[in-house]
Amino acid sequence: MSEPLRVDVVMGGPGREAAVSRRSGVAIARALAARGHDVTTIDIAAALDVRQLRPGSIVFNIVHGTYGEDGTLQRLLEQHGVPFVGSDSAASALCMDKAASKRRLQEAGLRVPWGIVIDLGAAAGEDLAERLAGRGPLIMKPADDGSSVGLRLVEGACEALGALPALRAEFGPRRYLIEERLPGPEYTVAVIDDDRGPRALPPLFIRPAGGVFDYDAKYHRHDTIEAPVEEAALARRLSALALAAYRACGCRDLARIDIMAAADGELAVLELNTLPGFTDASLTPKAAAAAGISFADLVEHLVRRAAARTAPP
Repeated sequence: MSEPLRVDVVMGGPGREAAVSRRSGVAIARALAARGHDVTTIDIAAALDVRQLRPGSIVFNIVHGTYGEDGTLQRLLEQHGVPFVGSDSAASALCMDKAASKRRLQEAGLRVPWGIVIDLGAAAGEDLAERLAGRGPLIMKPADDGSSVGLRLVEGACEALGALPALRAEFGPRRYLIEERLPGPEYTVAVIDDDRGPRALPPLFIRPAGGVFDYDAKYHRHDTIEAPVEEAALARRLSALALAAYRACGCRDLARIDIMAAADGELAVLELNTLPGFTDASLTPKAAAAAGISFADLVEHLVRRAAARTAPP
């Protein structure tokens, strides 16, 4: 029987998904403790003080969005030689920056939606209207946040311009992504690493009752359909695309890749989430369950991978 591990679950954080992070953190800690591991939770409001970590611990970071998912916390842990679950600081920063990760995916030959990045703090007018001319419908979302925070649906340039004052008031001078809104269907594929390399879990089909898979549909509503893709050929295409995206962006341990069908029926990668949720409503545990992997097995697998990176050869 494997030795129990000392695990510090870091949750909360300064981002807009702190409450979801705490739900995930509590679930992870409970599952690991039930397996006999020495587990504690560390709830942070802003930055982590590394003195809060116990000597010899493995960090299971589940701080979503700002600070916890953008490479900042990962870089701090790397600097102090603390092993942690998930992608390293470089891959985390890349995937959090939706514009940069889209460029990397394109360089790898993968299809992504057309889009542009704007600065909400800069004046927008004729130039933006010209760049969006003839484009629509569109989707607007922060270029560096997660879980559909701040997402807006607009029909074209006029609506996009009209949405800017409210977005500026809510989010301040930050980078925003405006991209084509693909017709769908929408899919998501969780990928985990094992001893043989990255492995795609069963792809899930997503159909939100409200028409868009936003923050409310993910965490508050109960009428979103999330089910394994039944068509074998489509499931293989989705898995292959997710694995290609995972490798292109240098992810580690786990990630969830969101994919949507374009009008011509081809598939495009929307984004990669390097710290997917672990709540009872989260997609990655649902995909694992479809593969016959329990929640406890999944989180223990991840912490043991992190521990193995620190073990002597």
